Amino acid sequence: MATLDVTIVNLALPAVQREFGLSNAGLAWVIDAYTLAYAGLLLLGGRMGDLAGHRRTLMIGILVFTLSSLLGGLAHDAGLLLAARAGQGVGAALATPTTLSLITTLYAPGAARTKAMVAYGAMAGLGITLGLVLGGFLTELASWRWVFLVNVPIGVVLLASARSVLPESRGVRRRPDVLGAVVGTGALAFLVYGVIRTGSDGWGDLVSSVALGVSALLLVAFVQIERTVAEPMLPLRLLAHRRRLGAYLIAALLFACLYPSFFFLSRALQDVLAQDPIEAGLRFLPIGAGVLVFALVTRRLVHVSGSRALVLGGTAVTAVAALCLVMLDTGSSYAALLLPALVGLGAGVGTTFVANAASAMTEVGDSDAGIASGLLSTFQAVGGTVGVAVLAAQAASETKAALASALAPGEALMAGFAQGFAIAGVLAAAAFAVAVATS
Repeated sequence: MATLDVTIVNLALPAVQREFGLSNAGLAWVIDAYTLAYAGLLLLGGRMGDLAGHRRTLMIGILVFTLSSLLGGLAHDAGLLLAARAGQGVGAALATPTTLSLITTLYAPGAARTKAMVAYGAMAGLGITLGLVLGGFLTELASWRWVFLVNVPIGVVLLASARSVLPESRGVRRRPDVLGAVVGTGALAFLVYGVIRTGSDGWGDLVSSVALGVSALLLVAFVQIERTVAEPMLPLRLLAHRRRLGAYLIAALLFACLYPSFFFLSRALQDVLAQDPIEAGLRFLPIGAGVLVFALVTRRLVHVSGSRALVLGGTAVTAVAALCLVMLDTGSSYAALLLPALVGLGAGVGTTFVANAASAMTEVGDSDAGIASGLLSTFQAVGGTVGVAVLAAQAASETKAALASALAPGEALMAGFAQGFAIAGVLAAAAFAVAVATS
């Protein structure tokens, strides 16, 4: 549910933009309000689970997520909608790491736990792609509001069953690093705000420059806090292992490629190619099929061949698929261009997502299993958040320039999207390079 909600709003974005009058750059906040809160509070959520109990924290997270979804479905202005998206991110930040901790409690170290972690990774990847398809159907058949309201009955069922199905457990009782969480989230928030603002006001804008400068200062302060605090939110020693650090960087780069690609594709299909949300959602089915099939295959292969070759192959395929999308225009054939690219994205992401999850847990002790897996989710969320902000801002700037040169609105949008796809492909290629260097 947490990963599905990152993407389920994508095909509702044109309808949201029409209702609330958001700009092309400002529309990115509908995605980033969620991922920003999720990324910034994920590790703190894991610590809260250790203190209050994993099942209890999971249930609190689901409750916050469900209530925020209800608020989003009833929102009457953009501010309330973005607040609801941030609330969903807070709920997901409480629920996700405690889910991982419960897995480590329910499954003993070894093959059983590895299979459970791989299955978790596969379901998370599938949730991302199913969100795109489901979002299209809900938006067309009901309203964009139902991409939020659909979570309410799911949340109620989860809350009703969690107490009887899941055992209560606690990890090592550490003090939560509240200062680190506040400063780290602040650094990310100023970065995202500064970057998104450049999409409408340019890189020379004073407010954008100040926001980016504040972000850099907060980042330095965050590193210093994590070095000196007794029980850091982000134990820097976990980043000292080369292969594990490589897995975290690959996760960040992969999601920095993936989330913006979904963002651009959903808008290109509807705003330029004039497809309704259901048609656009069905176009995304090959991604879901690719993720599911290759995640299941990788789940078996990773125990035989190891993760290195699978990560290398997955990132390479993802890079090629993203770069193929640069050629998308109003006259492109779905069968000749878009279908192969979408299948490639699904295959590459499904393979990398599962194999990289195994790499991230390399030589991690039982006491660090929860925080190590939480770090993987954090790097994914940070990568996706910054990726959407940077690429959406760059695409908006390119579209603005194209409109100034008298291009038609549809062609101007596609010019911006093409630049975004090109950068996304470069990011996936960088993930391949990291895999070569660290695995």
